[in-house]
Amino acid sequence: MTAKSSDDSEKLKKNENKTNMNGNASSASDNDKVDPQVEIGAFSNFRISDTSIQKLKANSIDYLFPIQSQTFDYVYDGHDVIAQARTGTGKTLSFVLPLVEKLIKKKKTKEGRMPRVLVLLPTRELAKQVYEDFLKVCGELSAFCFYGGVPYEPQERALWKGLDILVGTPGRILDHIQKGNMSLQKAKHVVLDEVDQMLDMGFAESVDEILKVAYDKEDEGHKPQTLLFSATLPPWVYRTAQKYMKKDVKKVDLIGQQQIKTSTTVQHLAIKCSIQDRNSIIADIIQVYSGNHGRAIVFCQTKKQADELAVSASMKLDAHVLHGDIPQDKRELVLKSFRDSKYKVLLTTDVAARGLDIPEVDLVVQCSPPKDTDAYIHRSGRTGRAGRSGISVLFYSPRQESDLMQVERRAGVSFKRIGPPTTVDIIKTYAKDAARSLDNVPDETLDYFRDSANILIEERGAENALAAALAVISKSTKIISRSLLSAKEGYVSFVLRTNTEIRSPGYLLNALERQVPEMSYKVGEIRLTKDKKGGVLDVPADMVRLLEMKWLNSKHESLEKATELPELIEDNSAMRNGRRGYGGGGGGGGGGYGGGWGRDRNSRGGGGGGGGFNRGRRPDWRNSRFDNHGGPPKKRFRFD
Repeated sequence: MTAKSSDDSEKLKKNENKTNMNGNASSASDNDKVDPQVEIGAFSNFRISDTSIQKLKANSIDYLFPIQSQTFDYVYDGHDVIAQARTGTGKTLSFVLPLVEKLIKKKKTKEGRMPRVLVLLPTRELAKQVYEDFLKVCGELSAFCFYGGVPYEPQERALWKGLDILVGTPGRILDHIQKGNMSLQKAKHVVLDEVDQMLDMGFAESVDEILKVAYDKEDEGHKPQTLLFSATLPPWVYRTAQKYMKKDVKKVDLIGQQQIKTSTTVQHLAIKCSIQDRNSIIADIIQVYSGNHGRAIVFCQTKKQADELAVSASMKLDAHVLHGDIPQDKRELVLKSFRDSKYKVLLTTDVAARGLDIPEVDLVVQCSPPKDTDAYIHRSGRTGRAGRSGISVLFYSPRQESDLMQVERRAGVSFKRIGPPTTVDIIKTYAKDAARSLDNVPDETLDYFRDSANILIEERGAENALAAALAVISKSTKIISRSLLSAKEGYVSFVLRTNTEIRSPGYLLNALERQVPEMSYKVGEIRLTKDKKGGVLDVPADMVRLLEMKWLNSKHESLEKATELPELIEDNSAMRNGRRGYGGGGGGGGGGYGGGWGRDRNSRGGGGGGGGFNRGRRPDWRNSRFDNHGGPPKKRFRFD
């Protein structure tokens, strides 16, 4: 369990210059190995017109991805299809391309024609994205996107002129049907994309109503082709298949019984910290793993949390909020600006969690473990798309440890537990970003600063002057210490090692106080190492200099400032000192080795603020506490 450095995060990023509809890069690979999928997905293997091939290549698509190549013939030949694949694998093009190829080979029907292709999606953002993908290849075919929050008139005019392809959300499309504006009797192909999210958002009833209209035909053989695409397949999918789909439905499952449900190119990191420290750490995580020149999406649990994080003093990068309270026109502008890299951080709730294909997202941050494991799969799927590498960071509190393990078990991921970025990591990334920013200064602007630069060089020297300038540019003139262990500001983590096995964190506390008595009652959280030959302690930042001056290493014990966390015992229930007590839990105390002491000082296992070794008074078992593994003897004491 180590804290990631900024250099490590750089290794996870690829040098990619251009992205396409699939989200993959057009630049050459660093090695000459040929991906077998390039041959399997070659355009010559499929019934794709030359015109479409030219359009695909113009969007830097040179071959079909696995989900696309495995479904193309089924879709083109008119089979009903249920397809399941990981988020970010190119599911959209799996139905867009073969359906367009079928339509362009047929004669264009008359004006006022009802749509031949109907695509349903759960959110307006997803609908607009799929609609834009159709526009890239549909040529002269007429397509339009229907969703709520905008006037009906433009959508009605599109119906009067005639449509070939209609993409939209269930609510608005059902409104048009009930108003008599449109009929689905001519629909030949019905696509349900991101099916599971439509159910999560309560659209099952609306979708059923729409499907009843589309499938209300006397001739069984002329019912529309039905295509269901999703990352997960809830039971509703199979009930729908029995009700509406043909018996010979084709199933394409690129996940199957595989344990790992998330993208295989995403590294999953987990950071334990309290809720009150979360905002400042999130800002540091973004800086280290994404920086000023990358892009990050932060998923908040509530709209209020997203709004508060946006105005937090810790958030130095330009961040914008996207959630349900944002007006529709502004939401579209926010998404477009983020795609165009006009700002680097998107703070959002689940409204943007599914299916949004924003290229080159380097980092996804989730503020808490989601209650639904599928939500974690889809959120983390915003990065690492189409073969690119990405990082997903999940924050959790001590009480959410079981939620984290549940995500690991159900999603098949293995989180790497890390501490928050170190001060060194943060400053390094600030310095790199500041140095890169110098490239954007025009030569003619430099002339206005040369006199001042020369004065600074004479007064400070060139190296110190430039270093100070970079610090100001990066807004890093004040260094704030933060614990690697608990993520608390104002603390510094130290590693104390021994040559013998220890059974209690009390040993570490006693060893520290023996050499530096001033540390009594001052130590924060304590955790034992996995080998039980040491531990990590949080020391107040203003006492670090005193500790380093007074501490003397011996052949039995050594102390050093932690630059990364060693492997620690995961169960922290008895490993806390300071304000919380060894029993852990909010407010302190609450049990521990031998039982902590509650707030009333007479009850053991309580949740009082007097728990642990940070009490104002201590009973006379202090010197013998190690025989009881850090707790009091069985005899009860009264503190009168």
